[in-house]
Amino acid sequence: MAALHDVDYTLEYPYTRTTGPVIGPFLTGLRDGKILGQRCGDRVLCPPMEFDPDTFATLEPDLVEVGPGGEVVNWTWVAEPSARHPFDEPFAFAFVKLDGADTPLLHAVDTGGDPDALSTGMRVAAQFRSERHGSITDVYFVPEAQAVPQTIEPGDDPVTITEHLISLRINEPLYPHRARFAQGLLDGKIIGQRSPVSGKVYVPSRGFDNMSRVLMGPDDEVEVADVGTVVAFTELNPVQYYGQTETEPYVRCSILFDGADQPVIGIDIRDIPVTDMRVGMRMRCVWRDPEDRSVGDIDNRYGTIPETVYVRFEPTGEPDVPAEQLKEHSW
Repeated sequence: MAALHDVDYTLEYPYTRTTGPVIGPFLTGLRDGKILGQRCGDRVLCPPMEFDPDTFATLEPDLVEVGPGGEVVNWTWVAEPSARHPFDEPFAFAFVKLDGADTPLLHAVDTGGDPDALSTGMRVAAQFRSERHGSITDVYFVPEAQAVPQTIEPGDDPVTITEHLISLRINEPLYPHRARFAQGLLDGKIIGQRSPVSGKVYVPSRGFDNMSRVLMGPDDEVEVADVGTVVAFTELNPVQYYGQTETEPYVRCSILFDGADQPVIGIDIRDIPVTDMRVGMRMRCVWRDPEDRSVGDIDNRYGTIPETVYVRFEPTGEPDVPAEQLKEHSW
């Protein structure tokens, strides 16, 4: 049987923006094997900026090539790179003051995984990747003695649009009440909590009665039936978008389980046509075999019963519950 887990997921979405009159040429230069800085009075800013960082006055584009060599001003070691880092092995982020520039550029330095190969004041040089797309990741730095001469053909068009993925990884343990709810599903049970004030049973619980403003703990937990009544439903026709995995229409419904005062929303029904669904229909859960159940999709935010613990929900054959009796549980 599956074990409980920490919540570990990545929030990610594509981000697209125009590059503007300064960053556009900077990214075009990286694609074409050059690093550009912006003149600002008697200084050269790299990375280039569209305004004077001291006076905030707008700067007209006045770009000049800097580097490719430079000096490490300071640095920090990344011992465990993430999936979004530029290297699979340990590396450094360093402030590199490029030759011809007056401000340092924060970027990655590859020393082959050896932190002793990097020191403040050492010389490094830019290396450009074989595939470049007009992005800051087109370039990285290595110790100057290890730099390899490169011949890079410039692209045809300037970089005017930048596209990349923004992501945030979230890792946290399941809250205690969520962990007990998840363990109940692995055991083939639906666990709710009864408010010590109102007596209402919430499934799944948030760990507190938000109406009576009281916390609920293990002593307030109760098992409800895995049979209940459909109080609302809708047919979903999946819209195709980045990351979409659904392709076929299906029904999503809310079921009020016997013994509960709150319906469980978001239960997916894939083998009953929408024309056969109706409010008041009595349904039962057909569980997966214990060894096939998984609660990996359960987190601390969205409270439903995942498809990974049940085979399907099927009609019990009992008479429908009159819709009038379900009004307070539907919306």
